Amino acid sequence: MTTIAVDVPAADVSFESAGQFIGTPGWIHEKRTLDSFELIFVKRGILPLRVGSRDLRIGGGDIAIIPPHTTHEGSGYLTDTLEFFWVHFQTRHWRRSDAVGGEAAPGDDAGRTMMLPLFSSQMDTDRLTIMFNQLLDIYQRSYPNPSSYCDYFTICLLYEVMSLTDRAARADNDQRERHALQKVHEWIRINAFEDLSVNQIADQFNYSPSYLSTIYKQYFGVSITTQISKIRIERAEELLLSTSMSVQQVAEASGYNDAKYFMRVFKQHTGLTPTRYRTSFTMRHYNNA
Repeated sequence: MTTIAVDVPAADVSFESAGQFIGTPGWIHEKRTLDSFELIFVKRGILPLRVGSRDLRIGGGDIAIIPPHTTHEGSGYLTDTLEFFWVHFQTRHWRRSDAVGGEAAPGDDAGRTMMLPLFSSQMDTDRLTIMFNQLLDIYQRSYPNPSSYCDYFTICLLYEVMSLTDRAARADNDQRERHALQKVHEWIRINAFEDLSVNQIADQFNYSPSYLSTIYKQYFGVSITTQISKIRIERAEELLLSTSMSVQQVAEASGYNDAKYFMRVFKQHTGLTPTRYRTSFTMRHYNNA
């Protein structure tokens, strides 16, 4: 994601103007090249816009920031009603960056640098709508000459954009992480009866063992070794009640080569030895092929 890095407090953000636009079907954005930044926040509808050489479809809950001297124009006519807020502002100290919005780029001071996305979705529509309306109200009080209050509030608005972008990025990362860990979880379930270790599982999914152990427990509430033991003991319980296999055979079928170690783990999980567990419950009917 391409972002812009704005140095604070040296940014000297200067508000120029702001407004709310409502477009109807058939309207198209005119071609413009401004000497200021433009922040666009679409509340509803879709704004088809070509920014430089990039075509954007800015939908409800999306924001776009157009840097100074960047030509932009509509890339299509509206087919439905469009509503968006816009604000023009200047800042002296900024540069393009490849860091993710909300995160400081290498070498930047995270407390003094705003990382703003050129485009971002999944914004909190209600929060930004309230802030834009507040900004328009402040602007109206001193119109046509913006007060310094507009400058400061614009900085607050930019910080809010940065915060919401970071929150959305973290949510996306969490979702991807959870999806990846679900695959690990399922793989463990299928292979739990093999000779497994955390190192082997980490290698299988290209994680470091320590990191995988930490995030697995965060997401599933148990350690990897505990999860493996849980699956194995559940299998052992089933075999003890549904077959006439010996304890040694049950241990081997459940992934344990050492029967004594199996008995110790089994008792830790169930409170009973395998033999006592078998005799404490009515044996299920079973058929041997």
